[in-house]
Amino acid sequence: MTTAMGASLPGRAVHRAPAWVAVGAWGAGLVGAAVGAAAIVGVQADTVSRSLGAAAVAHGLLALAWGAVCLARGRTVAPRSALVGVFAGITLIVALLATGPGATSVVAVGVFVALSVTVGAGIGWGIRHPSRGGGVAGLIAAAAVVAVLVTPALGSAQDAATAEPDGTFAPVVEHHGH
Repeated sequence: MTTAMGASLPGRAVHRAPAWVAVGAWGAGLVGAAVGAAAIVGVQADTVSRSLGAAAVAHGLLALAWGAVCLARGRTVAPRSALVGVFAGITLIVALLATGPGATSVVAVGVFVALSVTVGAGIGWGIRHPSRGGGVAGLIAAAAVVAVLVTPALGSAQDAATAEPDGTFAPVVEHHGH
């Protein structure tokens, strides 16, 4: 809780990571959900990859929701739990890569890990050094950087889902006019 002067009351710390942290969480959430979905529906999917994929999709959706709540409230919500979530997400995505390396996009995993580490560092920074949020310019810059990273990662996750074990791709049937 803060006073009218903006100072925190004793015992009630308000953690504020920069606003770009929430945008980074959205990017990681999108990539994590895409990698998870690819593991579920992939040509090479098995029970383990489908289970890990479902967990990755759930984690990605939670990351998206967490980022939205942080932006709506103007502060970092549950920062220590969010850090645990960052490490859990990295572990989950790396496990997907380890269990089905041919069926998981290395590019998407790399982008996910990079965004997650950045989000974790931003949360940690916000715990130690509360920020005012960064303003609209910071959000626009963060959104641009995340879009540049996430867009190719999503495409590579789709490519990994449609790859056959021999490296060829399953045909995508188009329904023109339907």
